[in-house]
Amino acid sequence: MNKQNQYKFTEGEIHQFNITGFTEIPGTNESFYILENPFGGKHLLKAIHYKHYNLGVNQIINCTIDKINCSGKIYLEPENPIYKVGEIYSFDFIKIVDQINSVGEKEKAVLVKDQFGMEISCSLPAGFILKESKQLKCKVLRIKKGVLFLSIPETDLKENSLEIGKKYCFKVAEIKKLEKNINYYILKDEHESSYALKKDMYEHYEFKIGQGVECTVTKYNTDGHLKIEPVHPHYQIGKSYRFKYIRTEEEKNPLGNKEFVVLVKDIYGIETKVRSNLTELKTDFPDYISCKVDGIRKGKAILSLVLN
Repeated sequence: MNKQNQYKFTEGEIHQFNITGFTEIPGTNESFYILENPFGGKHLLKAIHYKHYNLGVNQIINCTIDKINCSGKIYLEPENPIYKVGEIYSFDFIKIVDQINSVGEKEKAVLVKDQFGMEISCSLPAGFILKESKQLKCKVLRIKKGVLFLSIPETDLKENSLEIGKKYCFKVAEIKKLEKNINYYILKDEHESSYALKKDMYEHYEFKIGQGVECTVTKYNTDGHLKIEPVHPHYQIGKSYRFKYIRTEEEKNPLGNKEFVVLVKDIYGIETKVRSNLTELKTDFPDYISCKVDGIRKGKAILSLVLN
């Protein structure tokens, strides 16, 4: 049996959600707001990230579908009470710092403070001269877990000229060890800006140094640099394919509610979880089942069941 009235969300969409409850998980320090979407589905929002939002039960809030992970789990981002994505605001200047960005490059950054008193690092481009001032204007690129991702408005030229959601050609420049000594592919765009892809997630893509790769620009990283997702070598978004059925698993969310996840194997032998909307354990699937590719994330297809 499937849950009724299920809506298939897409990253970037904005919907109204009703805060129907608040719960603390016994034996942990975790607490969650319980949100209901317009179609009757329930979602959990980790409270610790939004203490400064003054959220409350029975409040109706706008949320962006911030992320849908490889197994179809949805992550929400509530509307910030002060800051809007794409707008420019004045922030209190704290100091200049050194940092290593998401592609392993040393760079200067400015530390600023927002109206909630939260300190935020904002990347500075090479050669940028910062005028002495108690305040600095920054553009809000993205908001995640209540934290602002910022850029200097004057630098919206090279990397930021790429549009989120559009495809561009990148070149595989090198393989480089970054955080925790893990290998990453470093790709470059036509402006020589760099992008990092974790190598073990894309082994089946068989990238070669110097190869041109078509990628979609997906979103901003924590350091204000853009993230990309290569076009999958086999699966196309929006199309349905047959996947080898492995098993159905029963999972529990932090509230203890049951969820049923179907585990399948793709053409490369990679196991993928499919969030099924089943209300009871179903194991009598055929050897191969039809799934629709809703997206690609970190080299894996995000799938939904195609049930008759």
